[in-house]
Amino acid sequence: MPGAPPAPLSDGSGSIITFAAGAGNQFLPLDAGCLIISRVLRRIHTPRLVVGQITLDPASARHARDVLRLTQGTTVEVFDDAGATGAGTLVEVGPRAVVVRVEQFSNSDHASLMRLTVASAVPKGERADWMVEKLSELGVERFIPLATARSVVLPEGKNKHERWVRTATEAAKQSRRRGVMTIDPLTRVGEALKADEGSVLLLSTAPNATPIVDALSSSRDRAPIRAFIGPEGGWTDDEVAMFDTVGATGVKLTSTVLRVETAAIAVAAIVCSLIPSPAAPGEG
Repeated sequence: MPGAPPAPLSDGSGSIITFAAGAGNQFLPLDAGCLIISRVLRRIHTPRLVVGQITLDPASARHARDVLRLTQGTTVEVFDDAGATGAGTLVEVGPRAVVVRVEQFSNSDHASLMRLTVASAVPKGERADWMVEKLSELGVERFIPLATARSVVLPEGKNKHERWVRTATEAAKQSRRRGVMTIDPLTRVGEALKADEGSVLLLSTAPNATPIVDALSSSRDRAPIRAFIGPEGGWTDDEVAMFDTVGATGVKLTSTVLRVETAAIAVAAIVCSLIPSPAAPGEG
């Protein structure tokens, strides 16, 4: 067909050649004039990144070996809980151990990051797991599960916390965010308010609540933000009084009544879009 683009090409290494405008390169015919999209490095997590050889924990080793099917000599991106990242080479991939060698890495510049804490009542069942996954994907720095006066779910068990940590870590791999979202144990409202840093946003159904976009207009200097989402039964008068004591700003999302997980994710998405964090190394 006249004027139709040529068939997609490959440089032989698994990279994809696009039809985007730009200079060609040595792998392409001189008249191609197309760009090659570099292969994205697979991400591997380790709790703390150091220079030298790192033996992956069993979960990360199994993921690298059995899920991603990576082999010895593969170059990967390694990241840790605090947001450090570096390129590494797999020097051993076996049934007993997976070892990666890191020559150098860069630490996260926390001063430049958007620091959002979401403190929320916990929804029922799988809805809570889904909420944790999405908050992690969006780039939330810290999640505090709240024990409120009207909470229906109070997850105090170790197994629940460990599952949420695994969920947040897997979401960090997939989303290519910096670091892993910190997850606190179940915390009462008064305890969660003790930290004296940044602004406090209280999701409210009060008629005089400020639209959240307006409330954030003065917070674009990357000062820490703590957003509190209550249970579907609402906050008690005593809890509202605690928020008043710390100068919390009551904010609203929509005129509709939202589930806990919907409200938490909506707040995180709005904050992260208005006050974005820099991309992780290697991203555009």
